[in-house]
Amino acid sequence: MPDRVQSLMAMIAKQPSDVFLHYSLGMEYVSTSQFDKAVAEFHNCICLDADYLAAYVESGKAMRSAGQLEQAREMFASGLELAAMQGENHTRDYIQQQLDALPK
Repeated sequence: MPDRVQSLMAMIAKQPSDVFLHYSLGMEYVSTSQFDKAVAEFHNCICLDADYLAAYVESGKAMRSAGQLEQAREMFASGLELAAMQGENHTRDYIQQQLDALPK
C-alpha cells in the first residue's frame, strides 16, 4: 500500500488539480484506516469540484469510522442534498441509508 500512496502523491504533485487522484489517495488512506488523512483528501476533492458526489459519501464514511459522528452526519446531509440536485436517486438512497445508520 505505501507504494500506491507514494505513487499517487507523486502524480498529485504533477497534477494537483486532478480530483480523481485526490479521491484515489483518500481511498488508499481509508484502506489503511488513516481516516483523518482520507477525510483531508476527500475535502481536497470537494474544494476542487463541489459536485464530486463520491467525495461526500466517502468522506462521511471515513468520518464515521473515525468516530466523528456529527461531522459524518453533516457530510452525509450535504451529499444527500447534492445527490437530489443531481437527480442521483440511487446515490441519494444510499446516502440516506448511511445517515439513518448513524448512532443517535
